[in-house]
Amino acid sequence: MKPKNTKDREVSHEQTLQKAQRYGIKYIDLKIDFAFKFVFGTQGKEDLLLMLIDSILPDKHIVSVKLGPQEQMPDNPEKRRSIYDIHCTTENGTNITVEMQCAKQSDFNNRMVYYSSYTLRNSLKRSKKGFEYPELYVIGILDFLLPGVKVNPEVVNHYSLRNDRDDGIMLTDTLHYVTIELPKFNKDIEELDSPLDNMLFLFRNLGEMKEIPAYFKDKNLDRLFETTMFANMTPELQDRYFREFMYEMDQKSRIRTAHEDGITEGEAKAMEKTAKAMKAKHYDISEIIEITGLTEEQINNL
Repeated sequence: MKPKNTKDREVSHEQTLQKAQRYGIKYIDLKIDFAFKFVFGTQGKEDLLLMLIDSILPDKHIVSVKLGPQEQMPDNPEKRRSIYDIHCTTENGTNITVEMQCAKQSDFNNRMVYYSSYTLRNSLKRSKKGFEYPELYVIGILDFLLPGVKVNPEVVNHYSLRNDRDDGIMLTDTLHYVTIELPKFNKDIEELDSPLDNMLFLFRNLGEMKEIPAYFKDKNLDRLFETTMFANMTPELQDRYFREFMYEMDQKSRIRTAHEDGITEGEAKAMEKTAKAMKAKHYDISEIIEITGLTEEQINNL
């Protein structure tokens, strides 16, 4: 229920501040959907979006980005519309869609293809050479391991349309899918050695930081830290962020409860298979526990 008057809003906001203080919130968690869009998908913050994209695609040497519409409507009104977290174009016309997905989705790979279909349809042009469309990147930043794809140790994976028998032959060099699986990123701060490392470390840890580590003082990230400081947000934005923060907390609590109450035999076997693969790749035991929900004893017995 929405507050009915200014006094009620003030009381509600005061409660938000008190609860946020109890949870020790100083910086917002970039994995939370609202925070991600607020920091990287808001007009006037294109510099932060450029910093993110350039860290993921450094070889593209992108110098500017322009935010585009986040909603794409279907040709047929009976079909589903598509809403992106962030959609932008670069100075040379490259289309880039970025999705932050915290909750595990078993069909996320198909969703990435679905997102690309809207952009392709809307950017397709006829030329003397035939049909052409600008280069397109769909980037998924995931707080889970991508289901349905062979487990590998790489945090960032690039996919494109290639010949099944000779992956050196590309069907097209204009369509690209990039996945970033945050649970695989387990570097300590002294191990960071690139802008992407810096960004991924902040995705994983910013929401729990109480102060800026000395390492980041000279990394040109002052604007990002200033933007993500909870105290710098307006009361309305603070209230909205905290609602989404509590929702994510509830979701994680329900997941833990589901594991405590027991999972199906099929799910258990799938988790054990994932845990074995992660052990083979020398993941930290804490990472395996977080991803699979298995206990340390269960993992050690695999």
